[in-house]
Amino acid sequence: MKSRYFNNQNQAEINITPMLDVVFIMLIFFIVTTSFNKETGLAIYKSSQTKVEAHKTKNAIIKLSAQNDHSVNGVATSLEGIESLLANLKATNPEMAAQIISSKDIKTGDLVQVIHQIKANGIVKYSLNSY
Repeated sequence: MKSRYFNNQNQAEINITPMLDVVFIMLIFFIVTTSFNKETGLAIYKSSQTKVEAHKTKNAIIKLSAQNDHSVNGVATSLEGIESLLANLKATNPEMAAQIISSKDIKTGDLVQVIHQIKANGIVKYSLNSY
């Protein structure tokens, strides 16, 4: 019987307007106090030239295979003949670099011998690739 006389106006209400005000004030506070750091990175400068000059150094491409089919810039040679071909190429181009392309099946001793021949000719830049 009591429920019949229950008045809905006596219910408590929660007013969220002040809470929203506090949330917005906190949001503004955090935005203002946050320091934004500029990320440092690599600066890239584009050249003003439209033509790209050809690179003057030419690589000596040394191909080594497990079947003793060796070549320097397409010229077939033996393992011992690589040094003389490199000397001729080095005489024409002192800034030459060497690129060794070897088979995975080649003997390590042969590869070390070719690297020693490259260093004996004063070639300081060389790379090693395998196939």
